[in-house]
Amino acid sequence: MIDEPSSKPVIWVGSSRKDLREFPEPVQDHMGYALYVAQRGGKHRDAKTLSGFGGAGMVEVVKDYRGDTFRAVYTLRYAGVVYVLHAFQKKSKTGRETPRRDIELIKQRLREAEQIAKERGAMSKKGYETGSRNVFKDIGVPNAEEHLVKAQLVFKIDTIMKDRGLKQIEAADLFGIRQPDISKMLRGELRQFSVERLLRFLVALDQDVEIIIKPHRDRNNAPALHVS
Repeated sequence: MIDEPSSKPVIWVGSSRKDLREFPEPVQDHMGYALYVAQRGGKHRDAKTLSGFGGAGMVEVVKDYRGDTFRAVYTLRYAGVVYVLHAFQKKSKTGRETPRRDIELIKQRLREAEQIAKERGAMSKKGYETGSRNVFKDIGVPNAEEHLVKAQLVFKIDTIMKDRGLKQIEAADLFGIRQPDISKMLRGELRQFSVERLLRFLVALDQDVEIIIKPHRDRNNAPALHVS
């Protein structure tokens, strides 16, 4: 298990987790990283406020893949939790407006999320699932523990770049890679990047990287990699 004390928990409402697990793997990576960023209090580059729901707190992530458009909708309105409301594929070739049937389902699940937030801990698990501390494991990404470590490292890289006002083209020159690869990395397309490579990017950003190995003493959880 990865220690993420500052991360918000995830609750999957209705069939949202099952539906997202059926997305193509590159889309799962993208959506998983967007949810991880939400857990850390940030906002993914392809996340936007979902219109028609009264302002902030309702967020939609959109990913185009091989001619289809995939969407995931979550809300941050309740109790410091990321409630994932819906994940669906829009096959229409025209327009990006969310279909009416999906809007109605999102409204229904938003009401359910409000009820869960009010009664959480006092009600059954019917109608929702509490996520693990690894969103990538929840949605079935292969090598989920390693993928989470990569997400943690990329989140740190992104944070440093933003704090310094470092543009992607400047980061590409610093890291010795192409600008499009920087864009992919910052959007969560992490399979082409090893943990070692991401650590080297942090060193290039003038960060000290220390690797500490010690005996595991927590009997309740398995040994794991930690990023702090």
